[in-house]
Amino acid sequence: MTLLPTGDISPFHSPLRKMATSTLSPQPVPNPPGTSTSAPPATQSDRTILDEVCAAQSHLRTRLAGALTTPPPNVPPSLLPTVPLIDLGPSFDPGTPASRHAVAQAIREACLTTGFFQICNHGMTTSATEGILAQAERFFHHLTPAQKDELHIRHSPLFRGFEPGDYTYANPDDDSRSSNPAEKSDTSKSESKLGFSFGYEPSLDPTGGDGKYVELDGTPPRAGEANIWPREEDLPGFKDGVAEYYSQVLKLARHLFRLFALSLGLEESYFDNLVTHPGGIGRLLYYPPSTQKAGEVEAGEGKLGLGAHTDYECFTLLLADSNPGLEILFPPSPLTDNKPLWRPCPVRPGTLTVNVADFLMRWTNGLYKSTVHRVVTKPGAPARYSVPFFFSINYDGEVEALPEQAVGRNIFKPMKAGQYILERLKATKTLGEEVDDVGVGA
Repeated sequence: MTLLPTGDISPFHSPLRKMATSTLSPQPVPNPPGTSTSAPPATQSDRTILDEVCAAQSHLRTRLAGALTTPPPNVPPSLLPTVPLIDLGPSFDPGTPASRHAVAQAIREACLTTGFFQICNHGMTTSATEGILAQAERFFHHLTPAQKDELHIRHSPLFRGFEPGDYTYANPDDDSRSSNPAEKSDTSKSESKLGFSFGYEPSLDPTGGDGKYVELDGTPPRAGEANIWPREEDLPGFKDGVAEYYSQVLKLARHLFRLFALSLGLEESYFDNLVTHPGGIGRLLYYPPSTQKAGEVEAGEGKLGLGAHTDYECFTLLLADSNPGLEILFPPSPLTDNKPLWRPCPVRPGTLTVNVADFLMRWTNGLYKSTVHRVVTKPGAPARYSVPFFFSINYDGEVEALPEQAVGRNIFKPMKAGQYILERLKATKTLGEEVDDVGVGA
């Protein structure tokens, strides 16, 4: 039984409706081994998630091998790609349909090209954003090693809890433990980040939830197998601080999904029934200050904080402090000698960074771009804290093809969101072989 609307949507409802495909496709969607761009949709839809991940990993290796860490000389900075800033204010009440469509159009343009954009006037309170960053600092510095170990993700079947830097890898090629040396990164090394992950709970949902939340495998939450929180006596007020932020960012994510619907020329409420008990993984990340000295070079003149990767879910909302570190791999262009280029994500106080993730790229048949990114700590850089929020639709939601007039003829087989993410985790573990799991974030 599908949860998506089945009624006809008038092609004249939105001015975006006629824009089914894009002439701008700088982030190519790689083909799995044994397929071609001319293969009929029926053949393309037979590929497995492992096929998709293997192709994506091979494509990533190719792009990283030729990527530039600095732009060619004599290219004016104004011509180099960057992340657009979108004012979300006009999309909120008392906005008008025209104002919401204008914001949706800006989102569409970003998703067709960079796959990244930043938002201001997003409605998040300063209390929530500053509060969660303060909680991140408390978690990583106030808990003892023994207290953190009690919260280690090895105790969680859902990969929730505390993550040491060498326990998870965004790019399995970075793991020096990999038993496949032919595909191991030339600069295999530990990521410097430390993390703490938590997921959806009805108590964190400002709507109270609909009582139907299920985990990735489609089963209801089981006692002792959901989130792992520090004891209140060990870190007083921690969960309350996380809850304040989570409730607001979840509300914002639902609002953004309505704008994503408009950006695809769909009814604004198209996805509403699929986000009543959504997947929403929050992650506190800490990148220690750099101890590198001049002449010490790693990962493009810096220490690898988080390896090159794309995110899994529909989209990510990232809050970060004012310290730089996030880098985006922009596609080849004549300005960069037809080579991909690493560029820093702008630091714009008061904004959140949004990026398309793999599931949404897949759902839109590659129309919207899930872009490679990483975190690098430059020599002499201070500590950095960030809080990515990975937003997915209901894990048990039946995901069917979007209307052809929105994204073209579907080439991917339908599957539930939770099933997709689980298969991605399994596939990535297969790639890494001895890698315990793969972490993502920024």
